[in-house]
Amino acid sequence: MPALAVLFVAVTLAAGPSQDLRASVSGSAPADPSRTEPDSPSDTDDQSDLPVSLNRIREKLSEPPAIKLDAQGGVYRVAVVGRKLTIEDILGPDYLKGPTPPPAGGMTHQEFLNMVTPQDVQGYAAFSNKEAVTVAATSFATWALLKAMHKFEEAKEEHAREAARKEVQDALAELEKARIKAGLPPK
Repeated sequence: MPALAVLFVAVTLAAGPSQDLRASVSGSAPADPSRTEPDSPSDTDDQSDLPVSLNRIREKLSEPPAIKLDAQGGVYRVAVVGRKLTIEDILGPDYLKGPTPPPAGGMTHQEFLNMVTPQDVQGYAAFSNKEAVTVAATSFATWALLKAMHKFEEAKEEHAREAARKEVQDALAELEKARIKAGLPPK
């Protein structure tokens, strides 16, 4: 019961003084809030049994509140008491060493997959291992053939460019000869 009274007092102090709360703590609404004497001898008997002083509680309730709460909402405060956890506390001191080997007699993931997957389907998705080699070889041969055809086209175009360049150089040389023959200065 005393713990309940202390809890009630803490809630009333946090909420601020109000006539209704003071009335509920003291048992009746006092006419003078600064009055600190007990109302009757029965209150004195009750106070001697309690671990808190009701007079001090009444005094604190009569004072203006230390915190003024807005009508928008309550003020919540949290205090965390304890040591901050580190990554070593969570994962253990050897977390940087990586995964450990399987225990003696235990199998690895790859060993399990090899055990439960039939040999016929262990290769490239839709192909068996033999068919996968054939597909890879034909893909490589196709790539090499396309690359060679591209090089040939580039060489053919380069040859045509060289022929056109030589033709322009020859025409310029003949033009220069004609200018000299006509007695014009060379450019």
